Amino acid sequence: MSKKFSVDDFRSFLRQEVVKICSENFLDYENDTQRTEGFDRWIVNFFNDTNSFLDEDYDDASIGAKDDLGVDLYLEDDTNQIFYIIQTEFTGTDSKSKNQNIKESKVNSFFDLHKNLIKTDWVKKHGNEQAITKFLDYPERIQKGYQFKYYFISTGSASARVMEKEEEYNKKYERSNLAIQCRLLDFSKFKEYCDQARSLENSIPDFVNFKVPENKFFIKKNPFKTLIASIKANEIENLYRSSLGESLFSYNIREFLGEKGPINKDMKNTAETEPENFFYYNNGISAVCTKLELKNNLIKAHKFQIINGAQTVGALRHINSSDVEFLIRVTETNSVETDSGINEKIIRFNNSQNQITDADFRSNDDIQLFLEQKFKAAIYTNLGKINYLRKRRQKTKGRNVQNLKMEDLAKIRYAFLYEPCTVISKAKSLWRIGGDGKYYDTFGNKKMLTDPDFDKNYILPVLFYNDIIDKCSEEKKDDKKFMYLKRFRYHFLYFYKKLKKKIEEKNKKDFTLKKLLNDQEYLENLTNPMFERIKDKINDLYVTEEKKNKYKNAPIRDMTINKDHLEPLEDKILGVVPKIKY
Repeated sequence: MSKKFSVDDFRSFLRQEVVKICSENFLDYENDTQRTEGFDRWIVNFFNDTNSFLDEDYDDASIGAKDDLGVDLYLEDDTNQIFYIIQTEFTGTDSKSKNQNIKESKVNSFFDLHKNLIKTDWVKKHGNEQAITKFLDYPERIQKGYQFKYYFISTGSASARVMEKEEEYNKKYERSNLAIQCRLLDFSKFKEYCDQARSLENSIPDFVNFKVPENKFFIKKNPFKTLIASIKANEIENLYRSSLGESLFSYNIREFLGEKGPINKDMKNTAETEPENFFYYNNGISAVCTKLELKNNLIKAHKFQIINGAQTVGALRHINSSDVEFLIRVTETNSVETDSGINEKIIRFNNSQNQITDADFRSNDDIQLFLEQKFKAAIYTNLGKINYLRKRRQKTKGRNVQNLKMEDLAKIRYAFLYEPCTVISKAKSLWRIGGDGKYYDTFGNKKMLTDPDFDKNYILPVLFYNDIIDKCSEEKKDDKKFMYLKRFRYHFLYFYKKLKKKIEEKNKKDFTLKKLLNDQEYLENLTNPMFERIKDKINDLYVTEEKKNKYKNAPIRDMTINKDHLEPLEDKILGVVPKIKY
């Protein structure tokens, strides 16, 4: 179980992280402006690491210092249509900084920003180029019901009055039926947030023992043996404290989704003020196990996992009441698999009231476990080490290691093998099975996967993707007009494969996969001319559509999801085959 930060430890942790980011990006930590940029860069990395569907770099996320409309960072989760609007305030990491008060006026101004962002004329008048690009389509997205999360993150301290602004604005937007959520994270709240994010997946305990009160339980024997009981709160609390901790929740796929909401406070208040009624107000917890044994009133459950009720257990941990009872249901399923069968259905329906994704259910599939091990063993000169993250809460690794999320691999693979528009417009289909689901197309079958197949169909797309991201960043540094290029990264990837094949056919000679993976010069001899060819044709499309003024609010997104553009682009890109030196 991850140990929580002490106040001093968290202060030291933040300082070390920002110092490291500053060093890596040639920023002076002693300079206020550059230190703040270092903190903002770390915030972007933090949100990427704790949100599976975010893949932003700082340069794209940063609005800029001047005419930023009161926003520091803007992060886009196109898959779930969630957008993060972030204002930061890095007061430092010493004890004086922590006690620096957050001004109520700054919080009000930020949480009230919606009233201005909804006005396109205001955005155009007061915003810089980056801000206008990001927020010009804000009214349209609001109208479509997209979700916006406003985060005010500070290393200072917020008074009780200032903290109340979070709830005040959330109620205001809720009354207006707007999908806007406000979060105020001062030093203390941000420490809690980071504690939750550091919660790692633990090993499932071999078995647990706990007591159920006599005459307050019964066993349903068929078709799955199930214990249903009224249990004292301290029994489950004892399990948590007995070093098992969060290993009890490895199957609970929504244990940490970044947002807990106010429900824990309500549970805690009920348990403290009406302990005798907690049983009636609360849904209790549900668990599964591989084997369920009962002797008198002592329960022994093998591979015990709480799959619904993490918030209930969390709330009860903070009270001292022996009078609280709640409902528990433990089902013997004879299986630890969560990707199919009875466990998958129990988890899905028990968690149906909270946001979970199809990707969550796929994380324990055989192919995902297999890929985790394959990537772990795969080390190539041009790629380095890859840490494959098949679950939301898995630990990211540090320097010189690429943390590859399952969600990102899905988009990379599908765009490379099939086409790029779906990974932007219908990304959720990549994790679905049945109907319009493309899961098996996306990830393949481990039983038919040889080492050469893995290198060709998994490693090579990732290598090409990295090459494209690096080249897009370089183009943007050289000329700001190419800031949009990264938005077409999946198109580049799709055409990389097409062009490579065309070149090989023309020259009647295949590129050596081993050399592409290990020889940087050999790789760039292929990718440099391919990138230039694709860039020129995509830029022609962009300029043409911009002149038409056809896409008024979201030109880039509309172009990336419009399949009508794909075939003409392909004809133009493949019309002339670049000369390549093998």
